[in-house]
Amino acid sequence: MNRGTKDLGQAAVPVGALSTLPQIMREFGHDPWELLESFGITQDSFAHPLRPLPMRVNGRILEAAGAATGCDHLGLLLGQRATLDNTGPLRFLVLNAHSVRDAVDALLRFSPIWYPGLTAGLTVEDDYAALTLSIDRVFPGSEQILTAFLVANVKILEMVLGRTWRPTTVHIAHREPASTTPYRRFFRATVLFDQPRHEVWFPKELLVHERAGADQKLERFLYDHLVELQGRDQPDLVVQVRKTIQNLLATGSCSVENVAALFGIHRYTLHRHLARHGITFEALLDETRRDVARHLLTDTELPMADIAHLLGYSNQGNFTRAFKRWHHQSPGRWRKQQGGEATASPR
Repeated sequence: MNRGTKDLGQAAVPVGALSTLPQIMREFGHDPWELLESFGITQDSFAHPLRPLPMRVNGRILEAAGAATGCDHLGLLLGQRATLDNTGPLRFLVLNAHSVRDAVDALLRFSPIWYPGLTAGLTVEDDYAALTLSIDRVFPGSEQILTAFLVANVKILEMVLGRTWRPTTVHIAHREPASTTPYRRFFRATVLFDQPRHEVWFPKELLVHERAGADQKLERFLYDHLVELQGRDQPDLVVQVRKTIQNLLATGSCSVENVAALFGIHRYTLHRHLARHGITFEALLDETRRDVARHLLTDTELPMADIAHLLGYSNQGNFTRAFKRWHHQSPGRWRKQQGGEATASPR
């Protein structure tokens, strides 16, 4: 059974998934904020932990943090410190599930509300079951992201089955690191690297294990609430295209051809669909650039040249001309005004 999302246009994870990275980097003797702020992540960013962060940006951050600290198992460390705090009511549904199977099914069905960039599944073969994780496209840092979420899911199963539970076998879909000790110490199980997928295997008989103390009325209430939330969370085409543009801008590969390809259609077909909604791709791109520019100017201290690059402009001059068209003033002047207002408003 496989559940999850294939919509790459929404390939993002909550920024809160990185909330423990600063402490981890400090433990390796490295100041985290210069690195994080270069990606637009400030300490204030974690005040809104559910804000989506493009998965590719998340991967680039982990790659850079690993290079800075010399740690090749940052994903493992992030996963060990993960909680269900970034999943809203899903945490309470999992902890009140009637059986292990119900808890796993809830994770598979509702995690995409907050983690739409990941595909999760449950495989049952012979006497064993496997919880699997994958990402549709490989990119720098994707291996560490998968490891972090695999470890986090093991911790969730610990919550359901008890802290003494351990998996039978763990598969990691990247090359064996210089030291496997941290992996074996955490999983306390056979860990195999260079595997086709990230997987956690355990006896399938555990799936029918009923949990003592589960509140079935609360479970039903939370389940119905998440079904309703999931239904409301399905965006229309314009919202999906807008999110896709925002994600691709951060990767430097935003074009109508690439956006259309992620939806599995030709660019002319995408133009026709958008026309039915009374908007063009060019207008959506312009609006998204405007909104992202305001966010970067207000919430980060990135240089103008870097902002221009993140927005997909070939040079700073093109960005400045676009911003003047949006706001009738230069981005530098606009940033100063926002800073002044932020300083004055508490008074």
